[in-house]
Amino acid sequence: MIPKIAISEAKKARIIDKAGHLGVGLGAKYGGCAPITFAAICEAFESEGIELFSPETKETMIQGMLGLHGGVGMTGVGTCGAITSSAFIISCVIGVTTEDLQKDPRLNSVSAVTVVEDIMDRFEETYGATDCLRLRYNRVQRTFDFLDPDATVWEVIFAASQPNKCGMFANCYKCGSDQVMPAVGAMWAAESICDLLNKTPAERKKLPAHLQGYNFQDLIPKAQKVAAFLKELGIGQPEQKISWREYRKFKLAGKKGVEESRPCGVDAPGKKRSKK
Repeated sequence: MIPKIAISEAKKARIIDKAGHLGVGLGAKYGGCAPITFAAICEAFESEGIELFSPETKETMIQGMLGLHGGVGMTGVGTCGAITSSAFIISCVIGVTTEDLQKDPRLNSVSAVTVVEDIMDRFEETYGATDCLRLRYNRVQRTFDFLDPDATVWEVIFAASQPNKCGMFANCYKCGSDQVMPAVGAMWAAESICDLLNKTPAERKKLPAHLQGYNFQDLIPKAQKVAAFLKELGIGQPEQKISWREYRKFKLAGKKGVEESRPCGVDAPGKKRSKK
């Protein structure tokens, strides 16, 4: 468990900037969004004397991150590696343990809320996607299968001709309005982690206000009564998969449209972000 560490605004700015530069500078060394982002975040904090993981643990984690490159297994089908590695480190810093979960299962939402607000939403707002294939296409209008040798050749040709759009060739994490994924992920995660480290371990694990009344132990017996009543009335289609109508609504209206159509619920409070 990482104790509370006082991080000034000046130090926070240096860490974020360092993470961005490393998100590009480590491209040739690791060659994949997940390990690049992970290493960039770790080394940015190390530059200010803050060790998030021991050297041995960090090396093992980087080995595991290689399997998350290109979505999952370089297929492009899956969440961007810059997001998954950022989510991993944020969850580690928050530090919810299995013992914590045994006492209160709701705590599995603590890391999720932070990751969604600080990383997922920002990727979606900036690039209109969180998955590898759409992120790359939305950003550079190119999507290649990394496991196809011919496609790899074209990817390298494109990277050489458009160096500022490729993490292995770019020399700066800010190229006009464009930024490579590991740099973006590392910067946003570093900002979030700085905010978390300024809190005590107990404060990091505190449930957001909109989830504090959500308790599995209390809900289960009540839900069982509701389920039995609905079954008696013949309401619901428990075996039905998502209908094409629901899928089409999601595709057309997006996350916002689907959330607006919910019959009930309380939205999470918005988070103010510092301008970069």
